[in-house]
Amino acid sequence: MEDLQLVLFILGAIAIVAVLVHGFWSIRRQQPKSLKDSPMGNFYKQQADKESPPKRVDADGFDADGIGAVRVRKVGESNPHETPPISPYLKQDVKAEPKPLFKHTTSTEIKQEPVPQPDFSLQSPLATEQQRGAKVSRQEPVLNGHVPPLGQSHAAMVAQKALEQEKHAQSTTVPTQTALFDEDAYLENTESEDEYAEETVDEGLDEPRDVLVLHVVAKEGQQLNGAELLPCFLTLNFKYGDMNIFHRHVDNAGNGKVLFSIANMLKPGVFDPDNMEQFSTQGVVFFMTLPCYGDALMNFSIMLNSARQLADDIDAVVLDGQRQPWGEFTKQDYLHRIRANA
Repeated sequence: MEDLQLVLFILGAIAIVAVLVHGFWSIRRQQPKSLKDSPMGNFYKQQADKESPPKRVDADGFDADGIGAVRVRKVGESNPHETPPISPYLKQDVKAEPKPLFKHTTSTEIKQEPVPQPDFSLQSPLATEQQRGAKVSRQEPVLNGHVPPLGQSHAAMVAQKALEQEKHAQSTTVPTQTALFDEDAYLENTESEDEYAEETVDEGLDEPRDVLVLHVVAKEGQQLNGAELLPCFLTLNFKYGDMNIFHRHVDNAGNGKVLFSIANMLKPGVFDPDNMEQFSTQGVVFFMTLPCYGDALMNFSIMLNSARQLADDIDAVVLDGQRQPWGEFTKQDYLHRIRANA
């Protein structure tokens, strides 16, 4: 029994040693060999040396192909014998100038003939004299001119300055006074014609025979604030204008004839748009004259709707011309007055 155990122990040890040897041999075989350790490396090197004969080099160190040995040169080192290369751009820029085909004539050979000046001027005598007057007025400033006061408006200053220039121009253009008089007469005639046309248009309406009035007043114990009134007026397409009150025109942009207006209920009845924030009143007045431009019934309908809209926006009350509450009876009375004066 002991002999059997000894045999098995020896066989196991032999098997373990065999496995270890086989493992080391496998690892060694799988590792790549270097070129130096390879026996074929020297063989290939010897064959290459045999096939490539030694290159012939001239005295300067260049072979038959013009290739020399590799030389290492420091950065910035220059050879004084070498010529700098020529830039290709310089070659392109240098071009031969073609010879001129004709001979330039000198300034002495050219004879300039004087250009004949026309005997007449393209501008009218009036325009030329006005230009002369303007030049004289610019060259010789008037030292004794009247200096307007600070309170004078800009339009008055411009008008006075134009009058002074006109007087000065007339004093320097005595020969053309007749032409100036004719021009002034023509302007006066055109202005009179325009005024006559405006008068004929205005004569289309008779004198006002009736006035329709609506009041928008604050409730008891309250007042209307100007800061609230101004945006409401602008929203309702009213425009500040003549008599320092707001007007509603034919055009919503504020152009054309006036249909009706809004005034302050308290004296003097005017508004100041620049100080509306500090303004307060008991109420405002809508009024429309009869006869009016356009359809009177349509204009009154717009005025009534504007008054109601304003009253709703500022929490006020609409009253009639007698400061009585607006009702159906008052409405029928206003319609009768419109038909009577249409």
